[in-house]
Amino acid sequence: MISRLLSVFSALVILTLVVYGGIIKDGSFTASSDGTNIRIRWASEDEVGVARYELERMAGVSGSFFLLVQISPKGNNSSYEFVDETALRLTESIYKYQLKVVFANNDPPLYYGPITVSHNPSSVRRTWGSIKAMFR
Repeated sequence: MISRLLSVFSALVILTLVVYGGIIKDGSFTASSDGTNIRIRWASEDEVGVARYELERMAGVSGSFFLLVQISPKGNNSSYEFVDETALRLTESIYKYQLKVVFANNDPPLYYGPITVSHNPSSVRRTWGSIKAMFR
């Protein structure tokens, strides 16, 4: 029974990869810190049927992902970059990001990642970021 379920699950995964396998270019989903902000980048291949991208973040090594931003597709073979300026206000130094691909036809979403980045802004920057946030 278990082997049958595994076979069915494997077939569904393979079918999903065949149908939607080329949305994000392999190795293009990356995140890097410059000490102030975190930059998340990816590149698309075939965006046919993609309604939007949802970038999600988790602070720390455990917890839940939450929606950071929704981004509309720009078309096949496009490059994307999102600058996470909110990480400056948090006390965590490890962040995880995942990219959720939402389809227009309500098919189950695809996830890329998670990817992990270490981010250590100075305490002066963190304090200044908190002060600026109070006046926004």
